[in-house]
Amino acid sequence: MRPEKESCLVEVLDRILNRGVVLNADLIISVAGVPLIGLNLRAALASMETMLNYGLMESWDKSTRDWHALHGNARPLEDGETLVLKAFGYLWQEQGILSCWLPGTWYLTDKRLFLWRPEKAVFEVPLQSICLLKIDDAPSLERSEMELVHSGGSARIYIAQLETFRRTLEKAMRTTRALKA
Repeated sequence: MRPEKESCLVEVLDRILNRGVVLNADLIISVAGVPLIGLNLRAALASMETMLNYGLMESWDKSTRDWHALHGNARPLEDGETLVLKAFGYLWQEQGILSCWLPGTWYLTDKRLFLWRPEKAVFEVPLQSICLLKIDDAPSLERSEMELVHSGGSARIYIAQLETFRRTLEKAMRTTRALKA
């Protein structure tokens, strides 16, 4: 078997995390042809996103969602702020060679949008600074994602009910802009 191309460690790691690796090992220890001990090992190595796409780690994902449902209210709203929508979802974060989906609770209020993780907001943007919302459902993606462009940059968002989230966010943005006018 010939390699497709030479790869550096980062490319190999990226491929393993995006596609995953499954290791199966069966070991039988026998004496004089009599099997005495059997060892069966199964291991999967992949990013959490890939694991969840293949149906692995579902109990972890459910417990994470349940925890966020219970503790997601820890973020107090500012005075005069009204909660419009609250949903569990993800924010794509890139830091150097590392990139991953950060889970958390998305809060959409009448003034801002923010992703709350335990005890801190990891993303926050005022509604009036959002310029563009675009749903990206290219065939290369495993699911639809939303790109949110704002005055300070952009963000990739994934929420299970993405279309409902987009419509609600657009309505809140229109309402905020009408009140400012």
